[in-house]
Amino acid sequence: MEKFKSIKGQGLPYIIGETILYNLFIILMVIVINSYEFSNLFKIAFIVINIYELHYIFMYISLEYNIADEYIQISSIFGLKKEKIFFKDIEGYSQSKGEIKGVKLYGHGKDHFALGKSIIDKIGTAKMYVTCNKNIIYLKTQDITYGISPIDGDKFINILNGKKIKQGSWNYSTNKNINLYKDKKFFIPLIVVAVIIIILTLHPFVLYLYNKLPEKMPLSFDANFNPVKIGTGKQFAFKQMTYGVLNMAILFCMYYASYFYAKYDKKSAYKFIYVSLASSLLFFIMQIKVLLNFQ
Repeated sequence: MEKFKSIKGQGLPYIIGETILYNLFIILMVIVINSYEFSNLFKIAFIVINIYELHYIFMYISLEYNIADEYIQISSIFGLKKEKIFFKDIEGYSQSKGEIKGVKLYGHGKDHFALGKSIIDKIGTAKMYVTCNKNIIYLKTQDITYGISPIDGDKFINILNGKKIKQGSWNYSTNKNINLYKDKKFFIPLIVVAVIIIILTLHPFVLYLYNKLPEKMPLSFDANFNPVKIGTGKQFAFKQMTYGVLNMAILFCMYYASYFYAKYDKKSAYKFIYVSLASSLLFFIMQIKVLLNFQ
């Protein structure tokens, strides 16, 4: 198996710098905003963002392209993540240098590097494993295009030519028939989110109507879950309803974002509905905790 290292550019300092800025912002918000709800949101965001950022830092550091007799293997995260592209599936290739023009679907990327999945001008939807824009090779398959940036690009191209893979250009189109409601991976989380939001919104109000809430209920908490503002049961019920309305708005936005992304890549659309699921579930758990401790 012949190994090709990726060209190293300025992408790694960019990702590390972005990670530091995100962490400083979140830490500042946790210190400044003395709120139980928002403190938990920022703590969860801290964990998720750092996992996300470290994933791409390790990918950038360890990315390499290995060529076997029948396939190209893209290896990253110190060999933990591997993806094979069989030569028989490659319909053609093209080369590019300079600014990467496109729209990021997910991952990391600027005009000089791209990791993740993007919509690239004149290429279409592509899985990007490009650490530098000095020499980019796009490999076209029926399902998707792959972008890579090996150090010895000419040698890599000679191997492709030896496999009778031709250089060329191609057309691409967006998905016109988008039926996410028929996809269980999308529809089931959507229903779960809707049910959670309905319970989150109506449950406290129903408790109030049936006089199941105490006359005095905490309306807000500090970061340590100590009540800082006390109100009536009615005020508590209406405040919880506002959290439900907030999550309805988030679901609405995530739903339409999913449909927009599904035009270019259906798998990328799933992440939005799971953002809404995480948000509604967090607020629901906090509501249950309040009711268990103060009802």
